[in-house]
Amino acid sequence: MSMAKWKLMLTTLPLVAGMILAKYVLERVGYAGIVDFADISAVFTLIAFLIGFMLAGVLADFKESEKIPAEIAAQLETIETALAVAARKFPALDEKSLRTRVLGITTTILDFLLEKAPVGTPLAAISALDLMILEIDKAGAASFATRVTAELNGVRKAVLRVDVISRTSFIQAGYALLDVMLIATMILLLASRFKNAQAEYVLVGFISLIYLYMVRLIRDIDDPFEVGGGGAEVDLFPLHEYRARIESRLSA
Repeated sequence: MSMAKWKLMLTTLPLVAGMILAKYVLERVGYAGIVDFADISAVFTLIAFLIGFMLAGVLADFKESEKIPAEIAAQLETIETALAVAARKFPALDEKSLRTRVLGITTTILDFLLEKAPVGTPLAAISALDLMILEIDKAGAASFATRVTAELNGVRKAVLRVDVISRTSFIQAGYALLDVMLIATMILLLASRFKNAQAEYVLVGFISLIYLYMVRLIRDIDDPFEVGGGGAEVDLFPLHEYRARIESRLSA
């Protein structure tokens, strides 16, 4: 995790270096700029406001997404517990077989979240448990079958919610304006005149870093389940830890 937090920063630095190099080349060919740096401060204020608006929107979705892995893990463990209790009360049911099916669903959901399988894989695994619920009902554990059905519904909704979050973006029109403002800011930086040569490269570098990094961060946060993004992904440790627990119980 310590290196993951720097991934977005390290991949932004080449873009910043490109801006500094472009400014240097323009000066070497005799282009001194057409506008004073102090005159474009209003543009920086506008793009900062837009970045704040977009960031607030995607952060709200991100905080909601952070809860999903824990919710799924809790529902799966509740299902496992209900099935284990039902198997001990009704000898016709095989406890190990029931736990194994829950493990199978857990694995397919993790594969989907890690982008190793399409959304149809966990949904098909969840639907396949209809036969298991029928077996429980026939064994006389109708109340347990009802509980498992309700929890499975919750798991299905959570999986579909992850799919929707991954496939939709926050206000496309907002991104269009953000991109235009970012490009305009970079062009204005290159077209600006500075009173001090040393301050010129420092300001171009820092301003480029802040705005480029923030726009890339917003896009990264907008897909919290993207594997291998810039480091702003939802942690799946609740599901990994639950799978380890159920595997341990099965082996015991």
